[in-house]
Amino acid sequence: MNRTMSAKFNVTDRKAAYFLTVLVLAFVILTLTQDFLRSDLKNSAFYFSESFMFSSFWWLFAPLLFTQYLTVKQKSSKRLEFQVALIILPIFLHLIAFPFLVWVLSAVFYYHTYLFQQTFRYTLSEHLYLLILFYSIPVLFFQFISKKTKLEESVSETQIEYIADQFVSIIIVSEGNKKHSIIVSEILYFSANPPYINLHLEGKRYLHNETLKSISIKLNPDQFVRVHKSTIVNIKMVASYTTRLNGDYDLKMKNNVQLRVSRNFATDFKNLFSKTHHFTTK
Repeated sequence: MNRTMSAKFNVTDRKAAYFLTVLVLAFVILTLTQDFLRSDLKNSAFYFSESFMFSSFWWLFAPLLFTQYLTVKQKSSKRLEFQVALIILPIFLHLIAFPFLVWVLSAVFYYHTYLFQQTFRYTLSEHLYLLILFYSIPVLFFQFISKKTKLEESVSETQIEYIADQFVSIIIVSEGNKKHSIIVSEILYFSANPPYINLHLEGKRYLHNETLKSISIKLNPDQFVRVHKSTIVNIKMVASYTTRLNGDYDLKMKNNVQLRVSRNFATDFKNLFSKTHHFTTK
């Protein structure tokens, strides 16, 4: 649990953090309300600042429970020692941190300083059962969330791999008596050359016995897009594009070749370009 949590937060992590924050805030409000009602029933003075200071008992749950959640996520283990440590350690940290926090706050902001030992004994006698419950039950819940997230990620990766397998990754072309294996992702663009098509690579062009229509259904639509009735481009090989102010566009490939984007295909081209390029176009 003391390891640095270096994993980037995903949507589930942010939801967990938000849920814990709201839950802790709710308990703080309930604690303040309870103290107010108790003082009202006993006809005693209610000191908001003091009540708020002792509500710090609940503040600590947010970071400690979130750390507990991240630990379960990063290192899912069924070993008994791991499960016990995952519960005992935050309880111990909470027992130490709360009296220390009260001591510091009271020493800085109040006339009366609450001693560490005094608050520690009070926490043991009044709140130990809460600490055990709050740090035991979530472990099972966090493990459930972690397993669910990993399962969803696994399914997503499998789907991506399955989809990728549906599209051609290599094209075999003939050049005289030679056969060349062309990696599709390295092709800059395809152009029509009836009844064939041209495969344009960096500094090289190949003639291939196929039509644009037949090759288009074999290409990954997340990478290749038709920009003209006679041209299909590799969107990752497009450097920039400029409007002609009449609905058409001129695009520049990374090898400085300029191609025309017909207005009939402009929308699909711009959508895919925006999706794969993260800089401003003109």
